[in-house]
Amino acid sequence: MTQAKLATLEEIILHPDSWDDATNYFLDHFGTEPAFMEMSRKTSLPIIIKMMGELAKHLFQKEAVALVNPVMFKVKPFHMIHGTCVVEGRLITFVYLTTVHKGVFSVSNLATSKIEHSSRVSALPVGSMDDDDEMYQEPWNANPN
Repeated sequence: MTQAKLATLEEIILHPDSWDDATNYFLDHFGTEPAFMEMSRKTSLPIIIKMMGELAKHLFQKEAVALVNPVMFKVKPFHMIHGTCVVEGRLITFVYLTTVHKGVFSVSNLATSKIEHSSRVSALPVGSMDDDDEMYQEPWNANPN
């Protein structure tokens, strides 16, 4: 778990051949590291919940979906937010980097763990760029023009 691995993850998220690669790289190089998990602090950002819900509604072609057990963690030294939730019998896993305001959400089959779909997402911050806690609070993506 080094800055080099973080730089590689960022590169994959920004210029992916396959967005599945970002999730797989995150799980293989961060998610299995006890030290990384110890740095992770529970958080809740409504914009991330909103993005998960919108992605799920689009994928499952439904007007509404229930996000079950959304869990979200912030890793402040890495400017990263990651987590999971269950929707429509599928697992959504996500990793989001606040330095580049982009992340990847992957939907996997719960029984096989096979990724069925991945999407790259972006949210432009409204608050202070220096404060990760304030950065993605409502109102989202406000445009004064």
